[in-house]
Amino acid sequence: MDVTVFSGGEVREMPTRVLWNLRRDSRAAAWLAMLHRRGAYFSEQLTFFLAFLPRLVWGRPDVLYFADLNLGNMCWHWRRISGQRFAMVFYNGGLTSRPFTRTDVVQQLTPVGLDEATARGEDPARQILLPHGVSVPASLPPRATRDERAALGLPTDRQVVLSVGMLDTEIKRMDYLIRQVSALPARRPFLCLLGAEHSDTPAVRAMAAQLLGDENVLIRTVPRDAVSDYYRAADVFVLASLREGFGLAYVEALARGVPIVAHDFPVSRYLLDGYASLVDLTSTGAGAAAIAAALAAPASEEARRARHESARRRFGWDALRGRYVDMLLHAAEQTDV
Repeated sequence: MDVTVFSGGEVREMPTRVLWNLRRDSRAAAWLAMLHRRGAYFSEQLTFFLAFLPRLVWGRPDVLYFADLNLGNMCWHWRRISGQRFAMVFYNGGLTSRPFTRTDVVQQLTPVGLDEATARGEDPARQILLPHGVSVPASLPPRATRDERAALGLPTDRQVVLSVGMLDTEIKRMDYLIRQVSALPARRPFLCLLGAEHSDTPAVRAMAAQLLGDENVLIRTVPRDAVSDYYRAADVFVLASLREGFGLAYVEALARGVPIVAHDFPVSRYLLDGYASLVDLTSTGAGAAAIAAALAAPASEEARRARHESARRRFGWDALRGRYVDMLLHAAEQTDV
């Protein structure tokens, strides 16, 4: 099986073929959006598709594996107009509720996605339940040393609460986490927020400075391959989002053996499988109580190993690689449809 990955920008962790496109945050994308009236994100997808189309034609793939519906819709229309044969596999990472009329196979990452799709009348024969594959270390990584913590910009004499995700207030709800940590009694743990910048990020920074003080919080964007070191340095991982399509950060924290606090909903129950403190994070004070309890619990190397093993056994590539191959081969058989 020959796999070629195309991307709109450099990806440090893998070799990709980078294609030109108008970034959604560029002025050019905004200007183009004034013409098609579908937003700057659509401008990014449209220009990426135009750069990708010659590769689609010349490459003659058997399978197109995609995660963005805009790009998928454009490729579906090209297939319809041109008659080019390739199967389309949609990675439903966002738990979309739109009808799956423009793809041949849908990869559902959790039973929740599969149940929601079949409940609204989607064809079960076109759905495949297959979790997101994660690079899980073969053995449990060691906890960060004092020197490693210092090098990351973290204190060496205090407990650290970590959250990884977009630095926003609507989806990852970093503002909720800041308020919960600020509600803890002195001496509070140090809060570390890692993720991509968002239009909400200035407000997140301002709230953290006001409620915690700049000396008690670290908010930054780091390369993806550097995040693992922060997981190893954390005493507790918290994700305050109320809904996730998969929740990669849950599994990454689990794979490093970190105690986890998360909202109690079907996806978190499936992914964390009893190895986390799941509470109602819509409730004021629930997060603070759960964080305090997790920080007060005795550190157990046995519990850390159990979390790591759960992630490795259920979501590691050694466990899932064969199933991904089967899914893509199954899709390739449909190219004559």
